[in-house]
Amino acid sequence: MARESAVGRVVGGRYRLVERLASGGFGYVWKAHDLALDVGVAVKEMRLPPGLPGAEHSERVARAVREARHAATLRDRPNIVAVHDVVTERGVPFMVMRLVTGESLAQRLAAGRPLPPAEAETVARGLLTALEAAHEAGIAHRDVKPSNVLIDASGEVLLTDFGIAVHETDETLTAEGLLVGTPGFVPPERVRGAGGDPSAGDLFALGATLYQATEGVPPFGATPRSVLDDEPPAPRRAGHLEPLITLLLQKDPGRRPTAAQSLAMLETLTVTRPVPRNAAGTQAVTALLARTRTGAGRAGRLAAR
Repeated sequence: MARESAVGRVVGGRYRLVERLASGGFGYVWKAHDLALDVGVAVKEMRLPPGLPGAEHSERVARAVREARHAATLRDRPNIVAVHDVVTERGVPFMVMRLVTGESLAQRLAAGRPLPPAEAETVARGLLTALEAAHEAGIAHRDVKPSNVLIDASGEVLLTDFGIAVHETDETLTAEGLLVGTPGFVPPERVRGAGGDPSAGDLFALGATLYQATEGVPPFGATPRSVLDDEPPAPRRAGHLEPLITLLLQKDPGRRPTAAQSLAMLETLTVTRPVPRNAAGTQAVTALLARTRTGAGRAGRLAAR
């Protein structure tokens, strides 16, 4: 079975691995050098542990190929990390992406630097723009969380890692009954196994991300049931974003705004800020949502998986 690559290795006859930047449950991210174009790139290597059963090996490879396909579909859309190439060596996929110089939102929060409302608004706008584009293309991300939010040196906000994304035409790649995602960010309907519209789940995860971005702590615990059993404390540091975050965290997916509706609300909240931290602010935005929804369903509705 293939092992983790080493610094200096050239994959695809073109990409020299320079430095490992990060690692996660499904792989490693490398800073690399494109020898053909003489530019820096990021390379994501799929993690394939020794002794991995054949079925799981195939699933992880299929997931990597699917991630590349989805991300490539969205490569020209703003606020999404572009994918340039995919190569496979010794049965291991390597995805070549734009190299982002900066930090993840998770790194910033781990350093004890939650975002003030004005900066959180920039993050919200960037992520909503990315999700609107993905949902219009029939793709739900399904793993929106601080570690998948990058902020580059210029301040641009980027959504990355479509590794468990689902397209309305995709076949299911995970075993029935397996909950895929990060506890505390997986929406209640997926915890219950009820399926539903995955794009609505992305908006719940965005609400949890924005809550943690401003409060410095996640709204729910680290177990899947926490989103079912617990109610998050009211945001205290979100400022004018509080009503939007509250709506995004609604446990009933039908009460959450879409990405497009959230962008419209964000503009209204920006114009009218500061919004009082009380029920009146949330009611005002709820009224706007009701008007926005009139005569319109959720755009780009996705098949449940």
